[in-house]
Amino acid sequence: MKIYCIIGESCTGKDTVLTKLLQTRKDLTPIITYTTRPMRDGEKNGKEYYFVTKQSFDKLWSSYSIIEYRKYNTIHGEWLYFTARDNQIDEKSDKKYIIITTLYGVKKFKELYGNCVIPIHLYVNDRDRILRCFARETNGSNDYVEMCRRFVSDTKDYSQEMFDKFKIPDTRIINNDINLTIDEINKIIK
Repeated sequence: MKIYCIIGESCTGKDTVLTKLLQTRKDLTPIITYTTRPMRDGEKNGKEYYFVTKQSFDKLWSSYSIIEYRKYNTIHGEWLYFTARDNQIDEKSDKKYIIITTLYGVKKFKELYGNCVIPIHLYVNDRDRILRCFARETNGSNDYVEMCRRFVSDTKDYSQEMFDKFKIPDTRIINNDINLTIDEINKIIK
């Protein structure tokens, strides 16, 4: 079993890369994470996330069924994102799993699954990333305050200090060209 963890700041192309990988690689099994945030236009429950209530999170937490979680205090209130022990991962299989998570998520997965966990850090320079964030908000919710909060928060969350703290090597893939990025990830998966 292998678990490939796609990580990176907001607007580094994680969702686009995951979608492309799943379209071109039938040997990858996605791990769907959970969130308490509202569903956005175009999202489907069980595809991007499992959309649940805070009470559902609390129930899973009290039954020790949460692998990792992160809490964001947004301008819309508290949102939780998490990965649950919900039988999506078969430790005894030879499957190749893929998930979008955080640096902390990689740490927790490594604690559970050891060297089976391979982080893939997508990186985009700050200028291009802020332009991507702005374009996404312009075409979406126009929530520029939340966009700025995420941008600033990600700068700390993905600092070299955090990679060092969690003892995770920072092997960046610069995501300026989707085809080159997919080629680099395919080399890692092989």
